[in-house]
Amino acid sequence: MAVLKHIASKNADYTAAEQYLIFQHDESSGKLLLDESGYPMLREKYILQGINCDAYNFASECRKANRKYKKNKGKTEIKTHHYIISFDPKDKVEPGLTIEKAQEMGMAFAAEHFPGHQMLVCAHEDGHNGAGNIHVHIVLNSLRIQDIEPLPYKQRRCDCRAGFKHNCTKEFMSYLRTGLMKLCRENGMHQVDLTQSRKRVTNEEYRVEQRGQEALDQENEMLIQKGQKPERTKFETEKEKIRQTILDTICVSHSPEEFQKILQEQYGIQVKESRGRWSYLPQGRTKPIAGRKLGDIFEKAAILETIQRERRAPETAVSLPGAQKNAPTSVHGGQKLETKTRDELTIENRAERSDLSGALNLGQIIDLEKNEKAKNSDAYARWIKIHNLQVQAKTFSFMSEHGLLNSTELDEEYELMTKQFRECRSQMKSTEAELKEVNHRLRLLGQYFKGKRAYREYCRCGKQPAFLKEHQAELELYEAASRELREIYGDQKLPGVKELKEQKVILQSQKDAQYEAFKAIRKQWMDLGKVIRNRDSFLKKMPGQYKEKKKTDDLE
Repeated sequence: MAVLKHIASKNADYTAAEQYLIFQHDESSGKLLLDESGYPMLREKYILQGINCDAYNFASECRKANRKYKKNKGKTEIKTHHYIISFDPKDKVEPGLTIEKAQEMGMAFAAEHFPGHQMLVCAHEDGHNGAGNIHVHIVLNSLRIQDIEPLPYKQRRCDCRAGFKHNCTKEFMSYLRTGLMKLCRENGMHQVDLTQSRKRVTNEEYRVEQRGQEALDQENEMLIQKGQKPERTKFETEKEKIRQTILDTICVSHSPEEFQKILQEQYGIQVKESRGRWSYLPQGRTKPIAGRKLGDIFEKAAILETIQRERRAPETAVSLPGAQKNAPTSVHGGQKLETKTRDELTIENRAERSDLSGALNLGQIIDLEKNEKAKNSDAYARWIKIHNLQVQAKTFSFMSEHGLLNSTELDEEYELMTKQFRECRSQMKSTEAELKEVNHRLRLLGQYFKGKRAYREYCRCGKQPAFLKEHQAELELYEAASRELREIYGDQKLPGVKELKEQKVILQSQKDAQYEAFKAIRKQWMDLGKVIRNRDSFLKKMPGQYKEKKKTDDLE
């Protein structure tokens, strides 16, 4: 699949863009790599061309245009816009994408979507972090030097006139993604829908995650050399933690009010609403993070729809008519995969545990030392102290009623429930992957049979160009579906649509049952975790318990 990335730069040094395209740079720091003589090292292979300017005089021509129209003088002004089109590594195998073909496509894309701008178009075949995917850079001066015809998206009048600057809006990015998908499909390359983004990761967040993972790997390596076991191996950014927290909270919420309450009390994340959109404000942060910055599924409308769908879901899974006790096998990669029946699911045979539903109303201990608001307000600090005392009293009473005062047993119970929760989630994800694969193959079969008749008529008429021109889109879809089905099934006979639909019904029923069990065990796991966090804030574990547990572990 081809993806599109946009970077706006305020750097007035236009030669920096030229150097990045021509010379090698360090992937982590972004600095120029020098040879033994101290000269910059050229990239192994690249193709550089210019539009409305000479490729190797891009900087001087941009500065000349800026002086003519008296633009790009301030430090806060955006000087260049950098668009990157990254193609799927599989495109190098089929349909055989080369760097020359990618450069040709990039030139056509830039001329169509950025008319009137001075541009550099450069194709590389050395992907980031050794990915090896071919990609095209389009660097354009933010100033437009020619009048252009209006483009087919919502824009201002000045966006078509010379002397005005490029305006990268949400509508324009949608227009670019649609054009990129069309370009890839016309050239028979792998492509997905770019108009939707379940998880939206910016370039800044990606870089932060990369640097954090490198630092964490170094720390873990030092701990391993000392004989210690690392506590965590994967680095998560602040946004990624909020995403996971929201997804976990949605699973146990039955209303928008309960969703907001759980986020506030258990995780300290406040949900704010402005102009019909939700944003999230975690503790220690002054500026909220908009839901659309996290991804489409974290916006208000998507969350409300998910909660409402879960509310309508039946409390107990009802077997579908015609479904057999032993489910048929689903096909994956030309091989058969076993599809589990409900009787075989381990999550359906979980032992019922004590009712911990009262833990939802306990509240959560607030860390007074780390709370920024409490440091600036004595009244709020006093309220936190009173609140913490009340929560501690409620937690101690709750633990007494449910027989949870023994710290060792409580920790063991939480550890066991955590293991069960992960197993339950793993099974549900596995079923979702199988269901997704079946849906994909159903779509391919439908596309294949729809275009098969046109392909036969095309062969009967001797593959005349007139017939090809009239049915080109239909024939291209047929060939793409046929090619992908051959990759999946090889020389085997294609399955029938009816057979795949039966597999889909059984997998969907299985997924619904797993999801209901997942919600139940997830709620118990979260409630018990809340009790443990509150307990650890005011109770100290006895050293004897640790010694006794350690001896038992050694004997085992």
